[in-house]
Amino acid sequence: MQWFIDKTLKPVLIIGGLGTTAAMAYALAPQFAVENIANLGFRQEYTIFVQHWGMMVGLIGLMMVAAAFKPAWVLPIMIYASLEKAFIVYLAVSNASSSYSEGFWAPAIMDGIIVVYSLLYFWSLREEQ
Repeated sequence: MQWFIDKTLKPVLIIGGLGTTAAMAYALAPQFAVENIANLGFRQEYTIFVQHWGMMVGLIGLMMVAAAFKPAWVLPIMIYASLEKAFIVYLAVSNASSSYSEGFWAPAIMDGIIVVYSLLYFWSLREEQ
């Protein structure tokens, strides 16, 4: 498994990080992102929350890309990113019966793949010891 992680970690961090960085659209253009990406009705009173969420998630994406080039950053970024991403998967699944969850399935699927990869990464660390 270590060979697999060694060969794929950098591309996963870059591709997954760029996908995650796309959430910055919610910070920069909240109404557009909510209506056109999530396909939800925009509510003006949630603008600050939507923008904060977009910036927070977008920045973890940037940190994932940076970690691809800074090996010392990989473990802490993988821990934080996998926890954050596992939570959005949980939220999408636990709210699957609600119409408002429909706009979050694409990110939840991407995040689920990254969480599974992260578990393999953490498992590979055990093999190194």
